Amino acid sequence: MNNNQDPRMNGRGYDPLEGPQVKRTYTPEEAGHDKHRRPVSRYSLTRRRRKKVKVNAAAVVVTLVFALVIGLSLFLIISGKNRPDPNTYEDPTVPEETTEAVTTEDPLPYFTLELFENGIYYGDLILVNSYNEYVFPEEMENDLVTIEDNKSEYCTSSGYSTHISGTALEAFNLMCKDYFDATGFQWLQINSAYRSREHQEQLYSDYVRDYGEEYAKQYVANPGFSEHHTGLGIDLNVNRNGAISYIESDEGCAWFRENCNNYGFILRYPDDKVHLTGISYESWHYRYVGLPHSQIMKDMNFCHEEYIDYIKAFTYDTNCLGYSVETGVYDVKPEEFYEAERGVMIYFVSGGEKSVETFVPKDCEYTVSGNNVDGFIITCVK
Repeated sequence: MNNNQDPRMNGRGYDPLEGPQVKRTYTPEEAGHDKHRRPVSRYSLTRRRRKKVKVNAAAVVVTLVFALVIGLSLFLIISGKNRPDPNTYEDPTVPEETTEAVTTEDPLPYFTLELFENGIYYGDLILVNSYNEYVFPEEMENDLVTIEDNKSEYCTSSGYSTHISGTALEAFNLMCKDYFDATGFQWLQINSAYRSREHQEQLYSDYVRDYGEEYAKQYVANPGFSEHHTGLGIDLNVNRNGAISYIESDEGCAWFRENCNNYGFILRYPDDKVHLTGISYESWHYRYVGLPHSQIMKDMNFCHEEYIDYIKAFTYDTNCLGYSVETGVYDVKPEEFYEAERGVMIYFVSGGEKSVETFVPKDCEYTVSGNNVDGFIITCVK
């Protein structure tokens, strides 16, 4: 049975009684007739006249209007009950797949990074030597800071050079603080740092004048080919209240020579790498390359030239270079790095185009450095 059907409906139509009607015979008295009076025929000409009733027109109009309002209200109420709820109604004409929830969560463990061609001239790992000229980008001047105003109280400055990379000086200040806490030593002096091309030209000319061109070539880089153009190279010595000595020969500098790599610094021109660097041994010249690269170079006895070539063998789509202080270097695939809770992954991205794209793992800190030669070095740490 239809739940909306009135139970009193039957096959013949609407029955106002719930049960079948009972046919009954009424007596004249029950029907309201007087048995002593002659029945009056409805066709009799002597039919009784009924009293006329006056109709109030205004009352009729009011009644009709009231009934119309009541009827309209009931219609709206009933139709409202049958109207679909817009919050729950599903249009059957809409395909089922379009009503499925769309997820915005990216399931990939990496993201795409676009690298631009001029980026190879920026970063802590840029290689500058007699084969790779370096032109200091003008916007990089914003990264230079004044040494005297920003150096630690645990070191000094000669005043020959006034500026240095802010990143390099921050690491140097931290190292000097730990150096003092460990040994009480506080006489490291920054003798020279950033040099403009014009400054380098004057310095080279002075060496040629004083010592000859052959000597100048061994100890002073040609203008445009000096690490001092980067603001990352520093010349150091020891200044004990005016008494100057070399780091190499000062007994108090043993801690520095052993630990500087733990703060991102390397001895740039070792005596056994002259054939690679093109510069004679300089015990005073140190270079900031950042962590963990300085640690890897020391562990593997690499100069900067060797390290830049070494990194090129590690790419994202093959094996990357992993590193930890406990185990040293090892091969690591990106998939393994995704799952690791902590670690380091380093890889090379070849440049040469206006822009290239590479993948970078999520959930890690990463840095990008150009090598000033032919590409980029990506370092991921977590």
